[in-house]
Amino acid sequence: MKEELKNYRLYLEETELSQSTIQTYIRNAENFLHFTTGQTITKATVLSYRKSLILKNYKASTINLNIISVNKFLRFCKRNDCIIKVKKQQYAQSLQNVLEQTDYHALLYCASKNHQEKYFWIMKTLAKTGIRISELRYITVEAISNGTTQVYNKGKYRDIYIPKTLAEPLQKYCSDRLIKTGSVFLGSRGTPISRTAVWKKLKHIAAMAGIDSSKVYPHNFRHFFALSYMERYGNIFELADILGHSNVEITRIYSKSTAEQKRHRLDILGE
Repeated sequence: MKEELKNYRLYLEETELSQSTIQTYIRNAENFLHFTTGQTITKATVLSYRKSLILKNYKASTINLNIISVNKFLRFCKRNDCIIKVKKQQYAQSLQNVLEQTDYHALLYCASKNHQEKYFWIMKTLAKTGIRISELRYITVEAISNGTTQVYNKGKYRDIYIPKTLAEPLQKYCSDRLIKTGSVFLGSRGTPISRTAVWKKLKHIAAMAGIDSSKVYPHNFRHFFALSYMERYGNIFELADILGHSNVEITRIYSKSTAEQKRHRLDILGE
């Protein structure tokens, strides 16, 4: 199967998937092959692999992603006889560990105070546009000048809008750093900054600011944007369009109270 795995990587690259998606598919396929070492791969083997993931107490979404990856690899190997069904998963009814306004402003203050201007503006950009961290590279000098840009993610194109309150200071940021074209936020090698670098630095800033690190990761700024948008405008269909959700049911979570709000209301009810 190792030869198939090598060809599988080439196949995934030809389908124009993002590098992060390709890496996820390959990693999950490798984990499955490691599990099946010395075994004949059958449907029972795949079921056994899923059981092993369940015993490790992985989240349902993580198990499903693993099985989707394995199924994709098996289809490539023309082993459709081994494919198993993905367990149905109910959409989450509450967001956990959401960023509060006070957390957000504390992070910005800490970043500014400690001369972490790049990450100050990365946090602002994520929180004011709702983009995924993988889409940060599309925030270019040209995009902030136009006030909009188009991204390709998850097999489709969508427009990203950059508000003037963000575009104008970002233009000054670029001017001060002589960034004249291309991606605004660059890593040490002069290429668009990686999600890993952002993730690590945000955890560091969270520690300095005294904020629970479980709240501070790139995707939580997307949640922060969506919750702020719903609180201000309440238009779930427009929000789904901005976030690039093909199914509005995914967006509905932002119209519901957070887990913390539910707990707080129950606490008051019990008084």
